[in-house]
Amino acid sequence: MTAEIVLMNRESLAIAADSAVSVMGGQMDSPQKIFTSANKIFPLSKAHAVCFMIFNYATFMGIPWEIIFTAYQKKIGNLTFPTTEEYAKDFIGFLASMEDLVPPEGEEYYFITNSYNYYASIRQSFMANADQLVKTSGGISEEELLKVPDSTIQGLYDALIAAPFVTSMTEEDVTILSTQYDRALAQAIEKVFESLPLSDLSVRQLKSIPALFFTKSTGPLDILSNDFSGVVIAGFGEKDIFPSVLSFRVEGRSNKKLKYSEKKHATITLKNGAEIVPFAQHEMVDIFLSGMDSAFEQALIKTIAETLYSFPEDMIDSIEELSDEMKRRYKESFQTNTDEIMKNLTQSLENYRMANFIPIVNLMIALPKSDLAAMAESLVNLTSLKRKISMQVETVGGPVDVAVISKQDGFVWIKKKQYYPAALNIPDTTRGRENS
Repeated sequence: MTAEIVLMNRESLAIAADSAVSVMGGQMDSPQKIFTSANKIFPLSKAHAVCFMIFNYATFMGIPWEIIFTAYQKKIGNLTFPTTEEYAKDFIGFLASMEDLVPPEGEEYYFITNSYNYYASIRQSFMANADQLVKTSGGISEEELLKVPDSTIQGLYDALIAAPFVTSMTEEDVTILSTQYDRALAQAIEKVFESLPLSDLSVRQLKSIPALFFTKSTGPLDILSNDFSGVVIAGFGEKDIFPSVLSFRVEGRSNKKLKYSEKKHATITLKNGAEIVPFAQHEMVDIFLSGMDSAFEQALIKTIAETLYSFPEDMIDSIEELSDEMKRRYKESFQTNTDEIMKNLTQSLENYRMANFIPIVNLMIALPKSDLAAMAESLVNLTSLKRKISMQVETVGGPVDVAVISKQDGFVWIKKKQYYPAALNIPDTTRGRENS
């Protein structure tokens, strides 16, 4: 994980990111390794007042994002776009079409590997569903047991069919992917499910399920829902007066179709003079801005609601002199009053948050570039400090990279860690003089 933030006002944009990156897959006593030297902010070039930032996965289909951003920079050269949204649109198109970095065999490997993971999860759910059936019915016959795989597959298939398609995907893509990888999917089904009894209908549905997962927005149904990269594009387009930021959830690519979705889009306007846009782990930023921990707020509301709803009912039920009809009427009366109390409480907490948040945003409108950068760095450091002094894994930490983008100066580093001694890498100032 990581902690990143973008702060914007009408003059400039400040961006900050920590340097921690997690590597999973170690031994049971130490399954996670943390490095604190990762780069997460990537400018284009002096010709562009735009930069990229990444979080969650540091690679796209196994390719480091730094390589992809470098390839994109070479592709567009000095070509500029009128708006930040146009930069984002062009980059998404580049991701969907770059064959030099992701050839067809890479797309197939990605799709089939995910298919094996889905099939393995479905097989595990057979046992879970059979156990649940035993618990609810007290026993299960062999005939009922044989029906579990088909019913499990049917339930998942129906849920996937009902789910909405993600951006740029259609029913046609499901058919194309299932047909294109039919042989590989058949082999995967045979290896994973072995001799389990599956109907012909279930086999056909299994061949469609990976394509449905790829093309649909499935939320908690998807065991690979956390396997994505967050890509942030921030800055000024050529004709932008004020800065803007967009973020995307990018998962993978098959058959030259990119699975992605836009998550955040914030733009500075004459009516909206400042924006605070956090990414990844931002609980400490929320506390600083709103004056309250959101987890504490939810727990507080839940506890008060449970008390207010249960106590009057228990009290009324304890009065033996009341008839059932009178108890019902009293309970309905308390229910109405409690609903109103909870509504007022929620509104009071919202007013408290805004009373803390609005003065900060109003001040940000007038912050100069240096102070905006210092604020961005401090907000990232808050999350890093919280992780360092708690018993949680330090998934946020290391040096904080900070940059500012303005219409006049373009992209400017304020703080940037180096993996090499600067004194040993003096730029060659003579290069290019023959053409000057």
